[in-house]
Amino acid sequence: MPPDEDEDWGDPPRRLPRPLVPEFHVEGFDGPLDLLLDLAERQRLDLGVLSIADLATQFVAEAERLARTTPLMQRADWVIWIARLVFLRSRLLFATQAEKQLAEKEVRRTVGQIEGMLEMRAAADWLEAKPQLGVSVFARGRGAVKSGVLGRQGTYFSLMEACLGTLEHELARVETSVPIYRIDVPSYWRVSDALAFIRAKMRNGTFRNIWGCVPAMASTEPEGTIGRRTAVAATFVAGLELVRAGDASIDMIKFPVA
Repeated sequence: MPPDEDEDWGDPPRRLPRPLVPEFHVEGFDGPLDLLLDLAERQRLDLGVLSIADLATQFVAEAERLARTTPLMQRADWVIWIARLVFLRSRLLFATQAEKQLAEKEVRRTVGQIEGMLEMRAAADWLEAKPQLGVSVFARGRGAVKSGVLGRQGTYFSLMEACLGTLEHELARVETSVPIYRIDVPSYWRVSDALAFIRAKMRNGTFRNIWGCVPAMASTEPEGTIGRRTAVAATFVAGLELVRAGDASIDMIKFPVA
């Protein structure tokens, strides 16, 4: 078959168009997302000078701009790339122990999201390859199909967003359900207890001095224990309070002399 006379065999070979990729213009880098991830993984770029907030803002803007002209699976790859970039950036945040623990938690969360997205993508590919009723195969005996487009009501990207939202909600619920630890405060003899006990003995006429008002539980404990010392100190302070109020004399709170 003779070649077409209009065809110019002297033209150089035409290059295939490069796939559309989000572009970033931030301090320290100016270029596409795939190049940024490649340089970061090969440690040819200092991620510490890049602002994650600026990258996230520009990624959202670029994803919205290219949403109408880019296939769903390619946009899913972008999400995986940007998650991998955040993972690499988070490994640099190990200045203090608290920041290290927070970064490690964020890394585990990001890795879990990436793994979940990869699993959902594999499931979506598997479902896409299966014959689907009304699309690849049709049921026998069906009547005339009404005019209109039959298709899914959602997209796989919407499914992934819903699944990620559910996982984040469950993770937040688990992180907030932390057990509450309560301090067991011992029931020591207090000043208010000593005052009430001394005034009760004053009313029934059995009060002689404050040292006869030390609770019996203090004498059963070994000498020098905190329970016994607390009881003696509370009784002494209660006696000083009675002297200050004029309800007792100073002689009633003197230490007994053998």
